[in-house]
Amino acid sequence: MILAGMESTDIKIGEDGQPETSSEGDFTLVSDVPCWLQDIRNEALTQEGELFYEEDAGAEAYGFSMHDFTQSERDGFTEMEIEQRIREKLRKREGVDEGTLRTEVSFDGRNYHIKASFKINGSNEEYNLEMETDGVEVVLSD
Repeated sequence: MILAGMESTDIKIGEDGQPETSSEGDFTLVSDVPCWLQDIRNEALTQEGELFYEEDAGAEAYGFSMHDFTQSERDGFTEMEIEQRIREKLRKREGVDEGTLRTEVSFDGRNYHIKASFKINGSNEEYNLEMETDGVEVVLSD
């Protein structure tokens, strides 16, 4: 699977998951780091194997597959598995400074809440992903 890179361009996807259009009716484009972040967001919302053209498996497959943990009870091994999965999926991305990659998993009695943060190589700007197993919601903040 070819992932969006830090110099890629793609159609901009809105918060509702639909392509955004300009006032002229053309698709709006997103490029460079915002495109790269959009692809990370999309992958976090995707289950492995969901894309019919996907051939990779495991850590190299597209999709964080967070819905795997939707019915999970609190368990230290499950928390470690969630953290490991997030780290593996972000490590495969060009530009992620692995030394700044942090994950935090908590459980509220019903859902896991996951926070991950990282910086881009050579940058001081931190990016955050927030997800929960009830319905994966990903928030990217600068």
